[in-house]
Formats: sequence, structure tokens, C-alpha cells
Amino acid sequence: MDKVILKAAGNAYEGWQKVRINRSLTAMAGTFDLELTWQFQGDVAAYNDFIDGLLTGSECTVDIGKDRLITGYLDDFIPSYDDETITVSVTGRDKTADLVDCSVVQQSGQFKNQTLLQIAVIVSTPFGISVINETDVGAAFEQVMVEQGETAHEFLARLAQQRGVLLTTNGLGQLVITRASKKRGEVALKLGVNIKAGRGRFSRKLRFSEYIIKATGLGWGDDQPVENVGGISATITDKNVKRYRPLVIVNDEVTTAAGASLRGKWERQRAISASNTAEYTLTGWRNPNTGNLYQLNRIVPVTDDIMNINQDMLISNILYSEDNDTGRLIVLSVVDPESLNVPEKADVELKKDWKGIPYVAN
Repeated sequence: MDKVILKAAGNAYEGWQKVRINRSLTAMAGTFDLELTWQFQGDVAAYNDFIDGLLTGSECTVDIGKDRLITGYLDDFIPSYDDETITVSVTGRDKTADLVDCSVVQQSGQFKNQTLLQIAVIVSTPFGISVINETDVGAAFEQVMVEQGETAHEFLARLAQQRGVLLTTNGLGQLVITRASKKRGEVALKLGVNIKAGRGRFSRKLRFSEYIIKATGLGWGDDQPVENVGGISATITDKNVKRYRPLVIVNDEVTTAAGASLRGKWERQRAISASNTAEYTLTGWRNPNTGNLYQLNRIVPVTDDIMNINQDMLISNILYSEDNDTGRLIVLSVVDPESLNVPEKADVELKKDWKGIPYVAN
């Protein structure tokens, strides 16, 4: 059986009795929570030997066997004890957690004529984080402003929405710009065969009939707030929402008609993804057909008559868990592949701008 090994400060720690390692296609950083308990017999020497090097803030890695899942830092060291046992719990996240927590400090506070990839590299470099690009990031932004106190994650996510891409990580502490994949997961999830437990959530409260994106157009009105000037308005519809439920989103950045349309499609697909999810618990951490760990961003066929799912689904979140009671389990969260798929090129439904000035696409 693969060992779960935490490496920090030159030491390797194993023998963990409780394990939770989480990775998500829509999260910028993976997380881990490891716990170990042993009998306390009045001698703390073994305890002190074990915790030597487990310093919060230390660089660390987490491996399952030979597979790297986390490259980052220790966040929390949580010791506890009673008259019989000592328990040690440690938590941490990928290096990209610094992008989630920390503000963007940029002297001018703005970027001009740069692509999402170029901006992501500039923002990530001070944190020692490299950027991996797996997709077309679209055209350069004419001008984007960093809001005071805005975190790197908030800023980059705001731009990613306008290009219809996802920001995640890869277990190596790198920021990854990607899209929903069409790669197959080489396993099928079937009720009564390999699904140990399942849970779904199907909702309509987060979805709207129309997503109306309003933004300042290129070359004019740039010096005023977008609420006070004319510009571009792109409308994206969700045809499965029959009631009249419009949502107006004001895009703070100067953008194009295609950029506004991509933002609208991103908002629609994100709402669909958040509204219709299922998670399945399986025994073991590795795909029995390949011997590899289950991977994010893979298409798997799901047959589940209880949840009325009989189609290909996309793995959007993976939780590796282990304890003495349940053994090793994996929880795969799946969504409809189309719910995270925003086309690289947008079909734009343009309307005149909301101040009454017609916009004519070239």
C-alpha cells in the first residue's frame, strides 16, 4: 500500500492515521490535513523527535507513493493530548495559496496591452510561482486596473472570467491556466458496481435567464467609471431557465464585444456547474484499470439511476481520505462537461449600449 509522506525541513513524516488531501479544478491551491495519534506513557522524547521540523510556514511536499500531490507550505500545527494519547495534526496548501491570501502590489496599479498569461507571470513571479499555460488565453487586455487590496487570486480570476479559462494548480506549486478537458479518465462510475456512496445537489436558485454584461468599449470613455458611460452590452441566455430572471453584471475593465460575451458565458457556465453536481465515493485511491491515481479534469461515464445520471461527466474535485474506520476512500465530484466549457471564440449577441448609444461591431 502506498505511503502518504509529508516532507518538511529535510525530514520525511509517515504513518499518518487520518488523511485528507483535496484538489479542485476550480481552486487555485490544493489542501491537506494529516493526523497521527499514539499512546502517551509519560515520555515525550518520541513526540519531540517526531515534531522536529514541523514548523508552520516551512516548505513542504505531500506524496502518495511516488506521486506528488502538494508542493507548498505548512499552515497549521495542532498538537493535543490527554492522559493517554498525544495527537498531532498538520495542515497546509500548495504554494499558490499565497496568491489566494496576498494582495497584488504593483507600482502603477495597472496593466496595458498584455495578455492574461503575461499578467499572471508578472503577478506570480514575486511569490516564486511559475505559470503553466495549457490553452489559448485570448487577446491582450487594453487596460486593466488592480483594485486596492485585491488579492492576486481575485485579480487574476476577474481576468480569467473574461477569457473563459480556469485557474488551478498541478501539485507542483505552479499556477495552471486551463480549460475543461476532453481527455478520458479510463474508468466508469456505475451504481451497484464500484460506487460505494453517492450524493447530488441539483438547484436552480443560482441560475438566470439572461446574463447581461455591460462594459466600457475600447478607445473611449476610459477615464470614467463604467456605470457613467456608454459602451458594450452582450447578452447571454440560459434557455433552460424558463422564468424571467435577468442578471446585469458591470465589467470594470475596458473590453471588446467578444470579451464581454465570453464573460457572460463564463458566468452562465459557472452557475450551471455550481447548481448541478454529484459526488461519488469509491474504495481506494488508484484507478483499478491503470494503477494511476485518479486525476482531475478527466471525462468519465456515469451510470446512476438514483440520481438519473447516464452520461459522460467531468471530474472537477478529488478528495483522498483515510482513517482507521473507513480505510482508504476517494470522493470524486463530477459536473456536466459543458458546465465548465466556455468556447475560446465567442458568438456575440450585441445590443445597443445601456446609455442609448448604438455599438456597431467592425
